[in-house]
Formats: sequence, structure tokens, C-alpha cells
Amino acid sequence: MSLCGVGSEVALPAPPGPGEQYRFHFDMTKCIGCKCCVVACNEQNGNPPEILWRRVGEIEGGVYPATQRHYLSMGCNHCVEPTCMTGCPVDAYSKDSVTGIVRHSADACIGCQYCTWNCSYGVPQYNPARGVVGKCDMCYGRLTQGQLPACSAACPEGAIRIEVVRTEEWRKEFLAAASSPGMPAEDHSLSTTRITLPGRIAQDLRKADANRLQLEDAHWPLVVMTVLTQVSVGAFCAIGLLELVGARRHRGAAIAALLVAAIALAASTLHLGRPIHAWRALRMWRRSWLSREVLFFTVFAHVAAAYAGALWMGLRGAMLLGALTALTGLAGVAASARIYLVPGRPAWNSLFTFAEFFLTAALLGTLAACALSGLTAMAQSLFTVTGLVMIVAGAGKLFWLYLSPSNERHGTAVLLLTVLSTPLLLRYVMLATALIALPFAHGMAGVAAVAALALGGEFLNRYLFFVSVVPTNMAAQYLAPEAA
Repeated sequence: MSLCGVGSEVALPAPPGPGEQYRFHFDMTKCIGCKCCVVACNEQNGNPPEILWRRVGEIEGGVYPATQRHYLSMGCNHCVEPTCMTGCPVDAYSKDSVTGIVRHSADACIGCQYCTWNCSYGVPQYNPARGVVGKCDMCYGRLTQGQLPACSAACPEGAIRIEVVRTEEWRKEFLAAASSPGMPAEDHSLSTTRITLPGRIAQDLRKADANRLQLEDAHWPLVVMTVLTQVSVGAFCAIGLLELVGARRHRGAAIAALLVAAIALAASTLHLGRPIHAWRALRMWRRSWLSREVLFFTVFAHVAAAYAGALWMGLRGAMLLGALTALTGLAGVAASARIYLVPGRPAWNSLFTFAEFFLTAALLGTLAACALSGLTAMAQSLFTVTGLVMIVAGAGKLFWLYLSPSNERHGTAVLLLTVLSTPLLLRYVMLATALIALPFAHGMAGVAAVAALALGGEFLNRYLFFVSVVPTNMAAQYLAPEAA
């Protein structure tokens, strides 16, 4: 006889009043790790086995013989200020005005997966079969009928309960006690989940699989898109600068840079689960950095086309169009970098990301322009300086990651120095070779060969950027800071 369903006797509280909302209360002292909640959630929502809207993690600590092992069941935290909602470019998330539940609309979703990075707790899950994201909505349909969520109803120990919380009182309590045991880590989203911990817990309590690192998805369309947009922006900046100093042989280079931008923007749609609805990504430009990236690069492409045409026909005013092209392109690169500054991906969440993106634009853009228009002494100097800065910045980032007290950042360094050591070394060999070879490059063919070598190195670097990141997890956010 299955134990699942024994806990259905737990009562659903009265509906929230003004200034209140529903939230989960998980009692760790009762959980036995049976995962009935996980099974019930998947059955209720029709999810495949690999997609879990509710997860049970094992946490352990202590020193023999006083060791401890507990279980932590987590679904969506239905935050007061959910970052999944504020970051979504298509407004697919909403916070119910009565219950406070954060809901997701599969119809509006385009499958960009930005929310899966933006949530510090890893709650939203991408379903490649459907091409959209999904997440726990506290079984909203069951709640409206006066029934408990499937996870709470299925728990044989009554470890998962629904309770009502006053949001403003919780906000004050959250800010006062954030990052302490039983409370989530300090985060702008203001998670509402409450956890009851055992009376005595080990100070080193942590996830049982904290040291099991794995590679993340490479996101190849984003690798291509981010590198090529930066190539195009850097090339147009280099063309404008060279035009400014009097070298007027860049008509072909401008057309080529425009073509690269078109390829990059086309590649970006391949990352979407529902690319036919890509246009929706412009909707939330007021609050979503992904929407702003799409907006800036769309404007950049149009202004760049006008600039390339003006150069080709020798029209007056080309210099002004060149300045607008550079400004909109650089704004696009900045927005692109800002997308990855999210708490849920600690290795991305630093100024190193900005540095990497802009240095790639300077390095490859300069070479791209010169490969089609001829190498100049100024361009060669810019490439050399940029390449040396990239090497120093890369070494500094790796050193920072390795010494970081954050398990996620340190984990990224471990991945780079172990299973990813070969592509990491190859990337720097390709960059160093390009730096050494450029002074000896003869003609446009020689410069093009060096540019291809540097481009390959940057594709490798961006691949490493995506696959090496270690995301935060639900359990660590609710443990003591030193354990997390």
C-alpha cells in the first residue's frame, strides 16, 4: 500500500486577505525523503521524469559519531518580488492579486530560458519537448476548488503545509534574518517559503552532492549570437575610427560587418523554444534586460545598414551615422552582458562578464575590419593591447573564482582546471598565436588567417563561459552562510 496521500488530512487555511498571500511551510523535522511530493507533483502536472517542479535534496553534516542527514523538499517560493517575473521579456509571469501565487503562462512564453538563470533557486524548468518553461504554481486550480496542492496532499508526514503570511511583516523579518539557518539567502526576490529546522543542526550542514559538478548546456545559438554581435559592433567601431583619421577604404568592410550582424541575430532565434514568436521579446523593454538587448541590436542593425549604404555611396553625413551605429551597438553589447549578471549564476555575476564581452568586441572587431580593408599600425597596436588585457583578465578571473568562498564560483574554477582544461588551454594558445603572428601577416589573406584564429579562440571562450557555470540550488539558499 502506497503511503502517498496519507497527509491529505492537513487543512487548507482560509484565503488570504488584503496584504497577505499563500506560502509553503516545510517542516524538515518531519520529512523522511520518500519523494511522494515529487511523484504527486509530476502526476498532477503531466511532467516527464526529468523535469521536476518539486525537488527533494539530501543535506548532511556533523562529524562521526554525531552526524546528521536531513531532507529538504522545495517547490516555487512564490516570492514577494519574483525575479523570474521582472526579467521575463514577454510578461509570461504574473503574481495573482488574491493568493500571491506566481503563475506562468505557457501561451505567452517563447522559451528563451532567461527565467531559469534569473531565479536564484532554480525553480523554472525548461521543457524542450514543448519549447516552453514551466514551474510550480502551488496547484492553483486545486486551490481554487478548496483542495490542497498535490505535494502537500501526498506527503505522508504532513511536512508540507500551506499557510498565509502578511507580506510586509515577512519583508521586515526577511531583511532582519536573511541568510540565517531556515531563512533564504538575501536576495531581491524576497522568497516567502518558511522552513522549520531540527532543534540542533550541524554548523557544516550542506548538500550531500555539493561536490558533484556537471557541465551546463553549451547554448550554441547564444555562443554564435554573442560572439558575432560583438564582432560586428567592434568592426563598425573600428571602421568609424579609421574613417575618422582619414583612411577611407572601408565600404566592403561595412557590408561584411552588417552581414555578420544579420547572421548573429538570425542565430539568436534558434535558442528559443518557440522562435516563431521571437518578436514578443521586445514587449518588456522597460524592465527586462533581454528585451533591451533585442531592442538595441534591432536598432543597431537598421542604423548600421544605413551607415554601410552611406559609405558605399559616399554620402555626406556618414560620420554621424557611424557614431550612432557605434553607440547603439555598444548599448547592445552592454545589455547583452547585463543579462548574465544574475544571482543564480554566481560565476557570471561580476564585472568580468562586461570585460569579456567588450574585449571580444575590441579584439575581433579590429581584426575583422582590417582583414577586409588592410592592416594599419593603429589597428595592430589596438589588437595587441586588447589581447594582452584579455589574457591578464582571464587569468585574474580564474584566480578569483578559485579562491572564492562561494561553492558555485569555486566549482566553476574546478571545472575549468579539470574536465575543461584542454579547451581552456587551447583557447589561450590560439589567442597567443594570433598575437605573435599578426606582425608577420602579409596582405589581407594573412590578416584574415589571424582573424580566423582569434575568432576560433573566442568561440571556445564563450563555450567555456556557458558550460562551466555552476548554478545556485534550492537547498544551499536555506542553509547557514558558511555551509552554503
